[in-house]
Amino acid sequence: MPRAAVTGNGNLLACMNNQNLLEDLYFPYVGMEDHIDFEHWHRIGVHVDNKFSWLTDNQWEHKTNYMPETLVTDSSSRNEELLIRLDFNDFVYHSENLFMRKIKIRNEANYDREVKLFCNQDFHLYGDKQQDTAFYDPEYKAMIHYRKRRYFWICGMQDGKAGVDSFTTGKSEYHGLEGTWKDAEDGHLHENPIEQGSVDSTVQFNVFLKANEEKVVYVWICAGKDLTEVEDMHEFILHENPEKLLKNNINYWISWVNKEAEKDLQLDPKLLKEYKQSLLIIRTQIDNRGAIIAANDSDIMKFNKDTYSYMWPRDGAWVSLALDRAGYGEISKRFFQFCAETMTDEGYLLHKYNPDESVGSSWHPWFKNGEMQMPIQEDETAIVTYALWNHWEHYKDIEFIQEMYEPLIRAAGNFMTHFIDEKTGLPLPTYDLWERDRGIFSYTAACVYAGLEAAYRLSSIIGHFNHSDRYKKAAEGIKKALLAHLYDEKEGRFLKRVEIDPKTRELKKDYGLDASMHALWMMGVLPPDDERIVRTNEAIYEKLLVRNDVGGLARSENDDYQRVAGNYHDIPGNPWIITTLWHAQWKMAIAKNLNDMKEVKKYIDWATDQANEAGVMPEQVNPFNGDPLSVAPLTWSHATFVDTVLKYDKKLKELGK
Repeated sequence: MPRAAVTGNGNLLACMNNQNLLEDLYFPYVGMEDHIDFEHWHRIGVHVDNKFSWLTDNQWEHKTNYMPETLVTDSSSRNEELLIRLDFNDFVYHSENLFMRKIKIRNEANYDREVKLFCNQDFHLYGDKQQDTAFYDPEYKAMIHYRKRRYFWICGMQDGKAGVDSFTTGKSEYHGLEGTWKDAEDGHLHENPIEQGSVDSTVQFNVFLKANEEKVVYVWICAGKDLTEVEDMHEFILHENPEKLLKNNINYWISWVNKEAEKDLQLDPKLLKEYKQSLLIIRTQIDNRGAIIAANDSDIMKFNKDTYSYMWPRDGAWVSLALDRAGYGEISKRFFQFCAETMTDEGYLLHKYNPDESVGSSWHPWFKNGEMQMPIQEDETAIVTYALWNHWEHYKDIEFIQEMYEPLIRAAGNFMTHFIDEKTGLPLPTYDLWERDRGIFSYTAACVYAGLEAAYRLSSIIGHFNHSDRYKKAAEGIKKALLAHLYDEKEGRFLKRVEIDPKTRELKKDYGLDASMHALWMMGVLPPDDERIVRTNEAIYEKLLVRNDVGGLARSENDDYQRVAGNYHDIPGNPWIITTLWHAQWKMAIAKNLNDMKEVKKYIDWATDQANEAGVMPEQVNPFNGDPLSVAPLTWSHATFVDTVLKYDKKLKELGK
């Protein structure tokens, strides 16, 4: 299932499932080294009145949410049979690599009783389960898991007293052994002090509650690279006090998300809430070293034994555009530095990257049909350059533009200038936005045009006029070729792509409709009210709208990605947050009065409704019942929402004058 809530600080990312259990824990990079791993989670269980229940059992009712304007959860799990309620405030501290859970345990029975709370740690350090050690530290009454340069310290506090009440370590996922969580089910742990190899651990807290009384247990995980680091973090918690850390964290995120309060967004409360929560969620998916990660949800592993935990330059550029518009340029600045560091000597960016700047996995071949080919999507290079121009427009940081000139602007500009088909004047074939087809796409050509225009403007700003003139000429050539070859006079609209026949060199036209064709106006090739754009976008809407109660727009005709069981006869594909909001942005761009904006609001409201109670947005939704599909949160979904809402607010103010 998609993640129900996320919390992080750019080094440590914790992802909660819809049973309020920790299911992904990334450290020391956001998106790299998930120390819980696919199809595992840290269990929580309760023993009371000689009965035991894990939160994964069916009798629990779960709710997941955030405290307003924060990355602190406000969640609950209630068991009517046991008459026990657990309230959670989970957070990663903003300035320490510390994950903390404040668990309020409420006895809903009308008699006194002892509740035993069990927390199981199912670590897979470095993403697997071998060569690990789990041991109990009697001085601190804490549990430590470690392997090589990864240490995780588990401890807690009740009534001002730190330490666990009982513990055990043991083998798990080895020789048929399930793990120490099975040991907890009789309400008693065997206190094995150390285990190595394929291990897990469980700790216990004994809570004595009067009738209808509630008490708080704090449980924390300190993440570090050696024992001293996590021990010092534990001492920091004891010195500061867990409740104080919670309040500090709440105040930090409220300040962070309201730092641009002068924008005075005139939105209804529901939109404003989702706007702010989207900004916060976006921040959790960004590594402090610049990588904007597409999504961190290990459940996608079941699809292709791979994840979305990579930095796609395209996704990152779209996110940076939204962040710059929202006033968070310090984050996008690090993204551009990341891109400059990873740019190849030839001036292009590869398919995707890990957050440590190493090259990510890819399905783009270097050789196909007996020929060499570039394993890239040129739009990924182009749109980063375009996004950098937009960053300049917001912040006018000329020293940063100078820093980016050689490794990014000039490198990308030179590549785009040369990567052009001599006959057509179009960009040479690469893979499309959705990474499925190869050819020459309207989306890619529009991005290359915008990227070259950006390189021209940025070069001019710092006085590199020879280069700027060349980039300007190349941009004009791309636009001319795009209008000549990717527009079909007979159809009266643009084409999705053309392909060059390797033998005849003739162009084969693809008349399919794709939401990515919105780039033709978004990238400034033509104005949004140009008749050619209007006819194209109306055709996109006609073909890609999901015409049932779910609604939304698919990304392309006959899209089979992440299809679920059902009759897709009249459904083009699963509706996406991004593509639906692109349509909203176009309708907004051509709106002439406040009445026109009512339709725009309809699509923004649709996107808002696809978020879960905590505000987490997926990539796409089930076209039959509206359930989230693929990964959640998808950073790009949230960024498109932020971007759309800001444009919506601006347009309303313009039309209302």
